[in-house]
Amino acid sequence: MIHTVAAITMLAQQCAPEIATEAVVPLVVTESGGNDLSININKGPRVRAALIADGAALVRRYMAAGYTVDVGLAQVNSANFVRLGVTVEQAFDPCTNLRLASSILRAGYGLAIKHYTGLDAISATYSLYNTGTLTRGFHNGYVGRVWSAASGMGTIQTPPPIPSSASAPTATPASPRQAIAEASWVVGQIDSSAVQVFK
Repeated sequence: MIHTVAAITMLAQQCAPEIATEAVVPLVVTESGGNDLSININKGPRVRAALIADGAALVRRYMAAGYTVDVGLAQVNSANFVRLGVTVEQAFDPCTNLRLASSILRAGYGLAIKHYTGLDAISATYSLYNTGTLTRGFHNGYVGRVWSAASGMGTIQTPPPIPSSASAPTATPASPRQAIAEASWVVGQIDSSAVQVFK
């Protein structure tokens, strides 16, 4: 099923309340276009499924062959399934998928804020989500695509620039006030008294 932006927003509010919907929805649009049965075999063939059972069988087949597979709305990678305690079928469930993405984003943000501040930390979080590194997602265009999706939806006015330290992050301690402001991106909706990440 292809979900509209409004439906993805509602799902994100219900299933991933720990992350601002303004951050999750553009990621989902970029990852799957709202298709909860989306499957991506990394470095493998393109496949499609019409039913969860068919999709799960495809995912298992390619995982058994040594591939990693991205699944569902937020394209959660199969390498995370055991660690996050889900089956392949559960990963296709839209609510579960967004909950898993939320968990991955929160962990990524925890790492990103050790090296970046403000919007750069959020960009690095998106890079980690896509590539497993703080910077590769800048260079492959992924981070730019997520910010462009956010801009296209009106959640930000213009995409932020790629961090100048995208090639080699350095640890910059954040002030306690700044850390609290940045954390508002991760916990609940954006607070207007905090850093304006989204309009």
